[in-house]
Order: sequence, then C-alpha cells, then structure tokens
Amino acid sequence: MTESTHANEDANTTTAVSGYPNVYDILFLIFLTGVLVCVGWVGVLSHEEGNKNEVTKQNGEAWVKWLKDNSEPRLQEEFAIESCAASAMERRRWGDCFNDIMENVKEVKELKNAFTGEPVAFIAKCDPKDRSTIGSIILEKIVPTPPGSSVAVVASQLVEMDAIDTKVSLKLTVCDKGGYPIKVDEFEF
Repeated sequence: MTESTHANEDANTTTAVSGYPNVYDILFLIFLTGVLVCVGWVGVLSHEEGNKNEVTKQNGEAWVKWLKDNSEPRLQEEFAIESCAASAMERRRWGDCFNDIMENVKEVKELKNAFTGEPVAFIAKCDPKDRSTIGSIILEKIVPTPPGSSVAVVASQLVEMDAIDTKVSLKLTVCDKGGYPIKVDEFEF
C-alpha cells in the first residue's frame, strides 16, 4: 500500500462511541440535579411564606367575624362582655372592651402572629421599614367628614380612649411579610 492510501484509511476511520456518558456529561447531570433541588427548595420556602400571609389574613378575619357577630347583640341588655355593650348611661371605652375580649374570647385570644409565633399585636400602621410590624393588625375607626368635604371619611387608629357607646364604623387591616397593608374588611361594631 502506498502512503496516500494509508492516509485515506486513517481519515475514514472513526472511533466507536460506547454509549456511556463521559466525564463532562456526568458533571452536567450533577449540576442539573443540583439546580432542580434548589428550585424545589425555593418553591417550598415560597409556599411556607405565602401560607404565613394567609394565616395573617385569617387572624384578621377572625377578629372581623367576632366583631361583626357581636355588633347587634352588644346593643341588647345583658351582653356577655359588659365593657363592650352599648350604653346610654355609662361611657364605654375601646381599651376596656379590648382587654375583656382578650381575656374572655377564646377564638381571638389564642391567635398567634404567623411570622413570630407571638400573640397578635395591634399597631398604628404597617411600615415596610420596620420588621416588627409584620403579621400585626390595624383597627381603625372610620369617621365621616362634613357634607361637601373633598374627603368623604377619615380613618384613624382606634385607641383605648375611643368611645364605643354606639355603633362604630371600623376598618381592619393586616400587615403582610413585607410590612405592607392588606385590607381585610370594613364593618360596623
């Protein structure tokens, strides 16, 4: 055979592929598995954080339910929580009513902040810069302004000294994971 024939034979010869992955294939598969595990873990964490926001909203809804359910009965005589009863004779204050609710009403007394595990706190406002506000509740009174005003109502924090002798319009808001407000409901108590 001539030298040129040998060169042609070498050029046409191919090496057989075994069908098994080489080192680079194995490294890629390991990397891909790691990425999939990380994506799954991020999904689990996101679900847990979303669930905490849902529990926070449910805490607010539990307060709204109790206040709504007892809005009419508190106008009747012999209301179970006397400090929350409407009265023409005696001044009733929100602070006394709130304390009695926290002592006597099991469904709201046992509520826990989903983010901290501590009892639910009532605060003045949600603040994204203040991490202590997450999972808290804001209870505001809604006061109508005089007719013709550019703003129909004004909302301000319901404080301990606020009178609750008669029906009061309220707005309940909760603070989410980022410290931003989530409106739950507006109602009368």
